[in-house]
Amino acid sequence: MKVIIIPDSFKGTLSASTVAQTLGQAVMAACPGCEIKLLPVADGGEGTLECFRSFMGGETVEKEVTGPNFQQVNARLLLCGETAVVETAQAAGLPLANPKDAKSTTTYGVGELICEAKKLGAKRIILGIGGSATNDCGCGAAAATGVRFFNAQGESFVPVGKTLSLVEKIDFTEKTDITVLCDVKNPLYGRDGAAYVFAPQKGADEADVALLDDGMRRFSQVLSRYGKDVAEVQGAGAAGGMGAGMLAFFGATLKSGIDTVLEMSDFKGAVCDADVVITGEGCLDSQSFSGKVIDGVVSASCGKPVIAVVGISRLENPREFSLHKVFETNEAHLDFEIIKGRALEDLKLCAEKVAQYLHEHFY
Repeated sequence: MKVIIIPDSFKGTLSASTVAQTLGQAVMAACPGCEIKLLPVADGGEGTLECFRSFMGGETVEKEVTGPNFQQVNARLLLCGETAVVETAQAAGLPLANPKDAKSTTTYGVGELICEAKKLGAKRIILGIGGSATNDCGCGAAAATGVRFFNAQGESFVPVGKTLSLVEKIDFTEKTDITVLCDVKNPLYGRDGAAYVFAPQKGADEADVALLDDGMRRFSQVLSRYGKDVAEVQGAGAAGGMGAGMLAFFGATLKSGIDTVLEMSDFKGAVCDADVVITGEGCLDSQSFSGKVIDGVVSASCGKPVIAVVGISRLENPREFSLHKVFETNEAHLDFEIIKGRALEDLKLCAEKVAQYLHEHFY
């Protein structure tokens, strides 16, 4: 029996490497002699640096930058020759935000990491934008790299979510070779846009969401005056509109994070000989099939059975999404604050059930 184990991280609790290793150990114990390939991955969010380091090697560089609440945080980037990997979650990730406030958080520190990468000789940036605490259309990151924003009075300022509507003029900087890894396909604004879909998890209430969405609409009109019509581009709404911002400010290229990772790994070659694929993430719902890890893995698995190991599942019929079976580590759907301290133990118990299932059906 050949098994590929290719999970994402369980956000806020377990790294992708920990999830993969825990599942691998359980499967090996239950199915001695089976062939297991571990491929912990990321889709542009938390864990992107470690994922790319496993493929590319390179050197991790630390730098103190501006965090989401304009506080100082320690962040890392990956430098590999003339290519640098920058992870938005390192500088503007949701776990760094205290308080969580989509109206006031910034991506400024992400721009500082981009500047540091260029200072160290990087000519190409791979930017993962998942897991952000922000809704500023990437204006903070752009400001850190030299883009200037002006209000109606001609005053320069760094826009955040609640002040996007005040932007009247933009002075752009030179283009940068940036490939943006997106984990969603949402447009910039509207019911499927950044504010309505993602801002509530970043601390926004109903009134905040309406304010943020209106700000993005107004800001997109300003961008259009400069010939930057990016609001409807697939992925424009990623990371609080950072997808749109990277297109407009830097002429970046947006790509599916998981598709890029699968291309760089040897998954597509290995899956041809596999009997079963195990993937996973913290929360499985319909959004998981809009460009995230599980979506990419299922699409690239050549019809092989795919088992998902997740914290919780909100799918009524997993087979509708081409999943063979789903196992939950938090079957009772207890509150996150209750289970986060025991996440590894719950995963180990779940891994034993997965391993037993493989032994009975595939071994």
